[in-house]
Amino acid sequence: MRTHRPDTTDADRQAKGDAPLVDEVVIAYQPILHGATIAILLFILYDLVTRLLFPNPVYDGPMLVMNVVGLVAVGLAFLALRQNLGSRHLEMVGGVIGFVLFLNSNLQQLLSFEQENLVYSVLMMPIFATLLPRRRSIVIAVVICCATLAYLVHTNLPHMVGNYLSVGLAGVMSAVAIGVIIRNAVLNAVKARLNAVRDREIAEQLEREARHLAECDALTGLPNRRSFFLKLNHYLDRLRSHGEPFFLALVDLDGFKPVNDTYGHATGDDMLKAVAERLRGVSCEAAMSARLGGDEFALLAPAACADSENALRLGHCIESELSRPYQLGEYTCKGSGSVGMLICNDPSLSSQELMERADHALYFAKRALQGKAVLFNAALEAEMSASSQLDKALRRADHEAEFRVKFQPQFDLVKGRITGFEALARWDSPELGSVSPDVFIPAAERAGLIRTLTQVLLTKALREMATWPEDVTLSFNLSAHDLMSPQAMDSVLETVKASGLPASRIEFEITETAMMSDFNQARMAIDRISAAGHSIALDDFGVGYSSLQYLQQLPVSKLKIDRSFVSQMLENSSSFKIVRTMLALSQSLDLGCVIEGVETEAQVHILRTLGARHIQGYLVGAPMDAGAVKPAIETPMTLCKPSAATSPPGQLRARA
Repeated sequence: MRTHRPDTTDADRQAKGDAPLVDEVVIAYQPILHGATIAILLFILYDLVTRLLFPNPVYDGPMLVMNVVGLVAVGLAFLALRQNLGSRHLEMVGGVIGFVLFLNSNLQQLLSFEQENLVYSVLMMPIFATLLPRRRSIVIAVVICCATLAYLVHTNLPHMVGNYLSVGLAGVMSAVAIGVIIRNAVLNAVKARLNAVRDREIAEQLEREARHLAECDALTGLPNRRSFFLKLNHYLDRLRSHGEPFFLALVDLDGFKPVNDTYGHATGDDMLKAVAERLRGVSCEAAMSARLGGDEFALLAPAACADSENALRLGHCIESELSRPYQLGEYTCKGSGSVGMLICNDPSLSSQELMERADHALYFAKRALQGKAVLFNAALEAEMSASSQLDKALRRADHEAEFRVKFQPQFDLVKGRITGFEALARWDSPELGSVSPDVFIPAAERAGLIRTLTQVLLTKALREMATWPEDVTLSFNLSAHDLMSPQAMDSVLETVKASGLPASRIEFEITETAMMSDFNQARMAIDRISAAGHSIALDDFGVGYSSLQYLQQLPVSKLKIDRSFVSQMLENSSSFKIVRTMLALSQSLDLGCVIEGVETEAQVHILRTLGARHIQGYLVGAPMDAGAVKPAIETPMTLCKPSAATSPPGQLRARA
């Protein structure tokens, strides 16, 4: 039965977490043994040469053989030490070197004893304590040296055994002291060096990770916004110093929001990762794809792509890749991406100006050619210049003096009178003349001025409404930016409250597209409006991303059917069916419904048969100044009823 504890192997040390100690021993003692082998080789060569030059017939034969064998053994050990050895192999090499050294110093004593050479048996002990890497090797070597010394003394000098006993003990003690001191000093030095190396490696790893986090997007692995602008500035410096043009593209996903809202954020994240992989695939090796944020991506490419032909080819590749179906787990989703491209060859432009041009091309692509790539050109430059003038005029404008409100009546077919007005913004700019709201509202949103503009227009509309009869309502449009800003909603509700008018008389109109950017935030804003006592109308219903989810989850009280369906209702059966379906939908959901764009009595006749009640359009009245509102309310009106469907369109006539 084994009662002693087995030696700890490398595997045991690694299992216990002591692997670093083994590494330290190898690192510390391999150079020591390497240096020792060189010294021992030189010693053996010296001994061999002297024995050949000065032969001694008593013991030279065995000693020459011993020197040759030792020379070969130590030479092999020297070669082995040039490799990466484990601790066990290092111990074996140390044993070979020690054994050769031991035989060389003691074989001659066995063949021809000389008392003065006994000192070598004692000196071997501290030498082995210095050279051997493992404690057990040192113990074995010291025991062998002591036994040899005792044998030689007992055999040749029996009367001096007591004297040499003290010498042997001194050798053992010196071996122990040297072994402990040198081993601890060497290992501590190596450990300190390894700790410094490890600390440096950890610091470098942390630095790499921090740099990766700072420069890469965590979701897609693409370079982030910061890295993109660093690269953009680098390319711009090359353009200015070496005249090297480059290619810039901005990519915005179309339809990502519905995927994210319908299937969840995890599926939306998978779609963004797939887009990142596709962008990596279409760009050349020297190009850089980046994620700027949300569903916005960018691409930079060197001079090879900086001409119209290659730029358009790359843009079409991006179009094609992003329009392929996306396999997102168990779902297969469709998507596309609009691309705004710019060939950057003007060194006088700043990085911000380059981004503005690429962004304008992207804006045009999303507005007119959704899912396509557009290269910035002279026409877009002119349009951008005009847009810039518009932005500057907006910023300089006296909002109180230049902006006014017109009111378009809404007619109740059952009551036969005007029951409300929609407030419509108008801008008479001293610089640009009369500017359409379709132009200045998006510009105000881009410039961050829409909140101020909403405040001014709502205040003016409420001021005029205060003079109206109490049963006439006001409908006021809110921008998507108003819904997305809690501060803007605070301002809107405070303005209404300060007017002293009943909340039930004021209706706020929102569009479907206003809810697309952030449905949850829009819902919170709409809930606040409803809680304050206002009604909500869903404007332009049917022309955006029409979803019954809005009607189910939002406190909507009215639908407004867009004029595009009404205008073609007499000629296009599909438009007629759409209007009929939406009217039926509003009736089944107990929602009010306003039909916009009504311009002929023939349209009114059909709408009556479909059950429509509220209409709005030029047949009822064009947008009018505040001074014309009260006369319009007070003037009784009726519709001429055509005798047949083929009767010519009539007009709204005032009763005498």
